[in-house]
Formats: sequence, structure tokens, C-alpha cells
Amino acid sequence: MTSRTQSAKKGATEVSIQAALHGYMQHAPLPFAITVGAEHKLVYVNAAFCRLVGVANGDALGAPIGRALTPTERRALGPILDRAFRDGVELVDERIDPSDERAGDWRLSVWPVIADNGRPEALGVEIRESTPSDSTVDLQRQVAEQMLLSALRERGFAEDADAARRRATFLAEAGRVLAESVDQNSTLLALTRLALPTLGAWCIVDILEEDGLIRRLGIYHPDPEKQKLAQQLEDSWKPDFDDPFGAPPMLRDVRTIAITDAIEATLAATAASPANLRILRQLGIGSLLTVPLVARKRLLGAITFVSEHRRLAYEPEDVQLAEDVASRGALALDNAQVYDLALVLQRSAETANRAKTAFLGAMSHELRTPLNAIGGYIDILDMGLRGPVTADQHADFARVKTNQQHLALLITEILNFSRVGSGQVSYVVTDVKACDAIRHTIELIEPLFGQKSIAFDGVTGDLNITARADPERVTQILINLLSNSIKFTPAGGHIGADCAATADTVFIRISDTGIGIAARKHESIFEPFIQLKESLSDRESGVGLGLAISRDLARAMNGDLTVESSEGKGAHFTLSLPRAAQS
Repeated sequence: MTSRTQSAKKGATEVSIQAALHGYMQHAPLPFAITVGAEHKLVYVNAAFCRLVGVANGDALGAPIGRALTPTERRALGPILDRAFRDGVELVDERIDPSDERAGDWRLSVWPVIADNGRPEALGVEIRESTPSDSTVDLQRQVAEQMLLSALRERGFAEDADAARRRATFLAEAGRVLAESVDQNSTLLALTRLALPTLGAWCIVDILEEDGLIRRLGIYHPDPEKQKLAQQLEDSWKPDFDDPFGAPPMLRDVRTIAITDAIEATLAATAASPANLRILRQLGIGSLLTVPLVARKRLLGAITFVSEHRRLAYEPEDVQLAEDVASRGALALDNAQVYDLALVLQRSAETANRAKTAFLGAMSHELRTPLNAIGGYIDILDMGLRGPVTADQHADFARVKTNQQHLALLITEILNFSRVGSGQVSYVVTDVKACDAIRHTIELIEPLFGQKSIAFDGVTGDLNITARADPERVTQILINLLSNSIKFTPAGGHIGADCAATADTVFIRISDTGIGIAARKHESIFEPFIQLKESLSDRESGVGLGLAISRDLARAMNGDLTVESSEGKGAHFTLSLPRAAQS
């Protein structure tokens, strides 16, 4: 016989035994009932109990046991049941005086059913008219107790499984809601919607501001009608640093706090006004459970859950659920704060960059005018229009003119950068043959190769490869790339160019045998005002804007500019552009 078959047979046997016990109890001669909770709600009655109190089985279940009794019996029975449930003690043969409606007195026996947490959760109740005790009564009591324990244990297992399923579902939904919030405002709004379903609780959310002050973010009640009352408290019920719940006690000791005694007095002391206390009472004042919002070891605030009714204590499962919710909320809040800070820094950087670009553009315009005037007056003096000029003076004027032209070139470069950065450059996109663009650029700067004794190895690649771009901007980019290669390639070195393409992209590559670029600088060289040689004595002419401008131009044409290089082994700059449609 397999283990599965054995388990099935064992389960069927247990079911049949319980069915037999249930049938026995239902027809047992002594009145018997089972109540659950402090209100003593009936969950089981046998036929003898129904006959004794004069009710039908269906009418009694679900209501407190006292409703099935006369007022006199209710007053006598209530304290006995309360004591057994509160103290967890077994009471045997407690006498109840006869009421006017019934003849004879009763003997009441009650035994509590203790849950795993050590607290009573149900009562077995046996009522009988005063008669001498016999073995039949004792046997019934023993059988009834065993049946009660078995039934409640199975019910407890089912309720625990159902509660675990509800907690898991709630946590999954809370995680989804918090994950959907990115900015701080939406995250804070989501935090105020985290009332615990297992407690029937409403919640209060406090957060710590950057200046150390506490702000009551919001109050949320799952009942829409009571939520309207909660909104009235948001402006008038502020946290105080001496409050025993919420964020204030977290500043003194970061830990979960449960308050189950003197609840109304606690809220009355912090309500700030009689009107606030009246609203709190309407919301339903129960036990308080405050859990901290902590992320990356930093206290962000606290959530306080207020149960619907007063509780003796919070179950460990309730505390764990509250802490799980708080940890998810704290993580979402921390992420939102980081996101908001990143946006602020980004806007600040963009504002500063725009201001810098505007300043450079304005200054470039202001400087070009006097520089042009200087160049003009030098030409006048050099031509002798103001009087005879010696050979030494001609040499001096030439030096001044060279420096004036160099300074004007630097200012032009800065002006171009400011125009590109501010979006003032216009683009006329058309078909551009890649190899033709390289040859045209070589024609413009060919004398520079001879000046530095550098060999140009020619242009290779398919002559028909065509890109979609602005021809002027492509030429500007290639001039910058070839000028850089000439600048950083020693005499006797080589420079080459080639073009290639994929189905949708054209690649124009400029290669050299120069000093190369360290891997750590591959991105920084495209930043404004960055040069390969960092010391002032080693810096080449220019202000370090050529590559920054070139990459911006390439990206504005839906392309890019990248580099492959290693120190001492030359460099390969690649301009990529969209490919024109092929006929």
C-alpha cells in the first residue's frame, strides 16, 4: 500500500470518527454549546441545548449565547463565561438560580480552549438541571471536550492558512502600488493607503522633513464615509515631539511600539482639541501599532495602525505584516526621494549649463569686435599708411597679427560651441557620399600634412556609400578629427580614412599612429574644455572644444562620434550617420 493511499485512508477514518462524534453530541441528553471570542458567539449547539433554551438550531448560531436566554439567566451566566474566558480557568457546576420563566436551577460547567499563543479562544459550555452526578454525564463531558478541541484545532488551521493567504495577497498588492510610484508625491500618497486588512485598521503616516521637523502626511480609513472624517483631521491634528506614537517616539528609539491600554486617554492627550477627539472616536479607537519607516539605516518616518476595536495584544503575525508593509513603504519612499533629488540636480545643472553657454556666446561676440579692429589697424600700420616701417617692425606686426588671428580662432570656436549647445545651429540634411566628404576635407587641410611631415594613406571604402546628413556639418566634424590627428601624431607618422556601412548606418573612420588616448579618458575628451595634455606647459593650441562640438553635431544629425584607442598606439575616431535609402 502506497503512502498516498495510507494517508487517504487515515484521513477518511478521521472524518468518519468526527462525524460519529458530531452525531453523538447532537443527540446527547445534556445541553451542550461552543462559543468563540469575548462576546461568546455560538458556533455549535446540540439538540438538548436548543430544547432547554427554547430556540431552533439555526436561530441560535452566530449570535451571543445571552440572546437565547432570559434576562435573569443572561445576567447570571455572563460573569461566569467572562471569568472563564478572561482567566482561562475551568469552572465546574456553577449554580444559576432559576428564573421566573423556568422551573429548577441550573448547573453550569465551562472549560476554555487555549490557543497556541496561550490565550483562550473558545469555551465549551454545558448546562444541566440540578441532578445527582453520574458516570454518563462525566463521559459526555470528556467526549465533548475532545471533540471541541479537535474541531477547533482544524478550524484554527484553516483560519491560519486563510489569514496567511490574505497577508500575502495584501503585501503583493502593496508592493505593486508602491512600485508604480516614482516621484515622492505619488509614493507618499500610496503610503497613506496601507491600512492593514487583517486588523480592520486605519492608519496615520508621519514623515521626517529635511529640517528635522515631523509632518503628518495623511490619515487613511478604508471606510469611504469615515475617510471624509479623517480628512478633517489632516490640517488640525499635528504631531508633537512628546507623542507616545507615530514618528516622535521613533526619534528617541527606533522600534515597533504597540499600545493596547488606556487608548482613549492616549489619544485624548494628543488630540489637540475636543473636536479632534470627537472625530477620532467616530473613526473607531482601538489599539495602536507604530512601525518605523527605515531605509539604508535612515529613519524616514513612521506608520501607525489603529485597530477597529480594543485588543488585548497584537498577534505576532499582525506585527510582522505591519513591519513588512513599512519596510516596503520605506524603500519606495527612499527611492522616490533619491529620484526627486536627481531631478533637482539635473535641472540645476541644465540651468547652469544654459547660463554658461549664454555667457560664452555673449562674451565671444563682445571680444570679436575689438580683435577684428586690432587686426585691421595692424594691417594699416604694416602697409606703411601711418609712416615708414622698418624690417623689425614688419616682423613685430606679423607676430601681433598671428596672435590676433589665433585668439580670434579660439573665440570663434567658443562661439560655435555656444551655438551648438543652445540649439541655434541649423541643419540642411541631404544625401552625402561618405568618401567624397573625406576627400573634400583632405583638400582643405592638405598643407598641414606636409608641415608636420605626416603621410596621409588615402581614403578606402565603397565610393557609393551615402549618408543622410548636413554636408557642412560633416565637413566641420572631419576637419576637427583630422586636425586632432595631425596635432597628436609625431613627424613620420601616418593618418588614414575609410568608410563602411551596415543596412542602416554609415561609418566614417579617421585613424592615426599618434600618441593614443588612455582608456579612462575615452569619454572625458568629448567634454567641453578637456584636452589630452593636462598641464599648462603641455597644452596644445585651442581650448578643448573641437571634439565636444563634433559629437554634439553628430548627435544632432541622429548619429554619434566614438573613439577606440590605447595609450601609445594611435587612435581611431568613428563618425556614424544614418544611411540614405538605397535605390
